[in-house]
Amino acid sequence: MEFSAFLANITEESRGKRPLFIAGDFNAWSTEWGCWTTRPRAPILLDSLALLDAVLLNTGDVPTFNGRQGSSVVDLTFVSESLAPCVLSWTVSGWYTHNDHQAIVFEIEDAGTSTRPSTRQSCRWNARTLDADRFSAVASGASVAPGTAEDMASSLMDVITGACAASMTKANPRRRREPVYWWTAEIADLRCWSPLK
Repeated sequence: MEFSAFLANITEESRGKRPLFIAGDFNAWSTEWGCWTTRPRAPILLDSLALLDAVLLNTGDVPTFNGRQGSSVVDLTFVSESLAPCVLSWTVSGWYTHNDHQAIVFEIEDAGTSTRPSTRQSCRWNARTLDADRFSAVASGASVAPGTAEDMASSLMDVITGACAASMTKANPRRRREPVYWWTAEIADLRCWSPLK
């Protein structure tokens, strides 16, 4: 099956389904997920999955494939943007798999049993936009009232969250790639059947 047709099937089957989890050996190379070069399949893959609001979980540059001809990062894990904050960890395992591909191990928090405060899941800032003076002004003007350790910790987190919100812009979700404004599911389908592939 042609790669574009394969992706069209994935996007068609996944449209409207949440939470969404897509993982596999896409044989798509990109510097965005640790390869030394970017090849043509990578932008096609990212554009297709951007239609689903899927974000990439892969982190680092540990090879997911180790074969006779070399190593690469071709096994990728994507989740819906709504599921991304629930991902606690993602790693390439050293477990023996009886093939050239490494096992990928990740942990997703069960939203029904979460004890973490929601601010930790939903607040990420772009540290490059930090206005240190503004952060200091907001943080120094706040106080934490005496109380139990949990209450004081919660109050301190509120102060820090407020200072961050006042002094930085929010970070983009994990490696989410926005689709270009003109890309549609119809174009993706037409591309699958184009004789100019």
